[in-house]
Amino acid sequence: MTDESVPSRHVLDALLDIRTVFDQRSALTLTLREVVEAEGRQTAVSWVALPYPGGGLVIEHLLGQRTSELESLGIRQGRGLTGLVFAQSSIHWVEEYAEAASITHEFDHIIEAERVRRMIAAPLSIEEEVLGVLTVGRRDAGPFADRTIAHIEQVAERASLALGIARRSRDNAAAAALAERRRISEEIHDSVSALLFSISSRTEKVHRRAADLELARELETLQHEVAEVSGMVQDLIHGWHASATTDLRAEIQGTVDDFRRRTGIEAIAVFLGTLPALDAARVEALVRFVAVTLANVERHSSATRASVTVAALPNQLTVAVSNDGLAPPMVRPGIGLTSAETRIARVGGSVSIVDDDATEGFTIRARIPL
Repeated sequence: MTDESVPSRHVLDALLDIRTVFDQRSALTLTLREVVEAEGRQTAVSWVALPYPGGGLVIEHLLGQRTSELESLGIRQGRGLTGLVFAQSSIHWVEEYAEAASITHEFDHIIEAERVRRMIAAPLSIEEEVLGVLTVGRRDAGPFADRTIAHIEQVAERASLALGIARRSRDNAAAAALAERRRISEEIHDSVSALLFSISSRTEKVHRRAADLELARELETLQHEVAEVSGMVQDLIHGWHASATTDLRAEIQGTVDDFRRRTGIEAIAVFLGTLPALDAARVEALVRFVAVTLANVERHSSATRASVTVAALPNQLTVAVSNDGLAPPMVRPGIGLTSAETRIARVGGSVSIVDDDATEGFTIRARIPL
């Protein structure tokens, strides 16, 4: 084998570095370095484009460029070679970019400025979800050798694995941090609030028995100060919880994990597509819906399994809570789910139930517009 088909030993060692397992940036930087070194530093340019919430891709990692045109370039789905691979989720290459009929050509002026003649791109995907696109451009002419195509596919597979591990580690860390934040805030609430209540009650008793007017006034002032501190603690805890509601994935994963530990019912959370950035009100409404629906599953059904599926669609976000138990009347929308339904309705969404006699179990689904 030639050096073109086999990545260098130090690059392979770097790819196995523990940092690349948990850090997306490190993994993708090393991926681009391997590709450019294999293809030739003077003749190759490579980038990784990642999805953004509004749809399409943006180039976030780049190596070997000669101009600034490719930096942070937005690419709509299906446009150019990178957008085509993102839409089709399969490797594709063109051996004369400017004349290729299989791609659109709105980026021709950028590719021409980079002096790129031919290009190959491969999806970075896990479990049918495309996490990004790896693209390599060559400044020389000629066909792509089979070993080059196979090498790009192998690199894309490793990068996909690294992206998946990095994302899972971030999700787990976020869920763990959220759980720890809740635990600490609950401890603060239970201990400090109880202590402040005790001080307030004892101060009130002493105040009623105080004969000296000046002492009574001091005790009354102390009561007001204790009440003020108690209010500050409540506001602090509320604010801490509110600040944790911007990460929908972590919030829902934490809720499902709590349900599984508390009930012993097998439960999983599944996330489909790239979750968009949501405001706190919509995140809070969806998390409340999941918590209340799972609580109904715990109290009123004989379920042994449950799942929460979050699906990002072009114009809406759907959260479905499913289980393998029977659907009692009390979980019908409007009965038992009133508070959750109200929150969903406030952000323009709706709640519905799917109870198909031909299948096992039932599903309660919430939809909110994007």
